[in-house]
Amino acid sequence: MDNPIGWVRRALVLGSTGMLSPLCIELVNQGITVGAVARTAESLDRLQQKSGGLDGRVVPMALDYHNRDRLSHWIAHFQLMEGPVDVVVAWIRHPVVPVLETIVAEVHAYRHIPWQLVHVVGSQNTMEPFSWRPSPPAQYQQVTLGFKIESGTSRWLTDQEIVDGVYAAIVDRQDFSVVGTVTPWERRPR
Repeated sequence: MDNPIGWVRRALVLGSTGMLSPLCIELVNQGITVGAVARTAESLDRLQQKSGGLDGRVVPMALDYHNRDRLSHWIAHFQLMEGPVDVVVAWIRHPVVPVLETIVAEVHAYRHIPWQLVHVVGSQNTMEPFSWRPSPPAQYQQVTLGFKIESGTSRWLTDQEIVDGVYAAIVDRQDFSVVGTVTPWERRPR
């Protein structure tokens, strides 16, 4: 990918070592410092190894993001050491709102100009936009992950298709986007 998001210097990615791992690598490849949050140090070690030698770097933190005190402390520390976050990509399991509120509060403490909060949700959310919205200057975007129908057969998205869709959402800044399709719902893979 070329770099149409040259304005991004620091990104925070929650859920960084699973399907969003290639997104972290792409961001690091573009010289971006990525604060990577995942549950295990081992998965973060693998992410750092993959990103070695690229222009940016991974700043890892193994924690359960539902521990909001630890998450809040780490985001504050990251921003004190690296500078304000420009983009947050969040793939969060329920309960979602308390975690998003924690992220927004900490980013707002260090950043007073617009920044992007890209909230990645599963296809079970179909076409319904998430009702929660952060206060400005956060710019909320919802990316719904769907599925593909090819030659009459449906399948889930590949990690690369997910990464391409999330990256496009960062570039395009659309409030709501779907990667793949969510209709017809009865055609989803089982």
